[in-house]
Amino acid sequence: MKYLVLIVALMAFSHSYSQVLDPANHYQVEELPQVRASDVMWHRRLWREIDLTEKVNQHLYYPPKSENRNYALFDLLFHQLKKGVIKAYGIESDDFKKELSMSEIIGLTTDTLLVNGKIVTQEVDGKDIVKLWLKEDWFYNSKYSRIEVRIIGLCPVRIKKDRNGNILGYQQLVWFYFPHIRHVLVNYEALKKQQADDPRVSFDDVFVKLRKFNSYIILNKVDQLEKVRENKTELDVLLENQETKVYLFNEKTMLWE
Repeated sequence: MKYLVLIVALMAFSHSYSQVLDPANHYQVEELPQVRASDVMWHRRLWREIDLTEKVNQHLYYPPKSENRNYALFDLLFHQLKKGVIKAYGIESDDFKKELSMSEIIGLTTDTLLVNGKIVTQEVDGKDIVKLWLKEDWFYNSKYSRIEVRIIGLCPVRIKKDRNGNILGYQQLVWFYFPHIRHVLVNYEALKKQQADDPRVSFDDVFVKLRKFNSYIILNKVDQLEKVRENKTELDVLLENQETKVYLFNEKTMLWE
């Protein structure tokens, strides 16, 4: 029950934005209903992966300009991060306790390269952010007799390759506390409208209302392999039927493989 403090209603924020990646209109976050601890019968915390290279997830990736998209989610978040509109936290843990300074953020999103004998810096290419990891709380709400989910955190994950293009592994960049970035996500459309009367679909809608993405439950090969429960709940059965991916953290390369 100690995790239930994170399952709360959220208020919308109002911010001013500049140009390019800034919305013309301002929308408010649709608050999630408050949940009483006494109404929660079952609860599970899990980590989920969205593979942005899958076609069904292209609205969250960095597709060609010709496609039906407005912004790359990674570019949007880091634009607002560098402006100080949102905060980012270290990957050492996903409890959102270590807030990153601007210099740390720049260091994490900048590569140092040797070009013609000179050292140059280059920002991380949004196309290299090929995965998103989510931290979620799933629970059974007895008040409404239904299973609900709350996204707690979001982490962009970068693919790392050697000089020959071989995949070395995957690098977490930062953690975002999801409730505190919703006021940004709600103001950007994930998809351009085909017709004038088409409903508006924001990035917030994609994650919260529609859950418009394909994903996998992440298991840490070392200590998070799923344990068999003697008395399985409806929630356990639902989660067990979802696809999973297993990763092992390489301490030498500091990458997930």
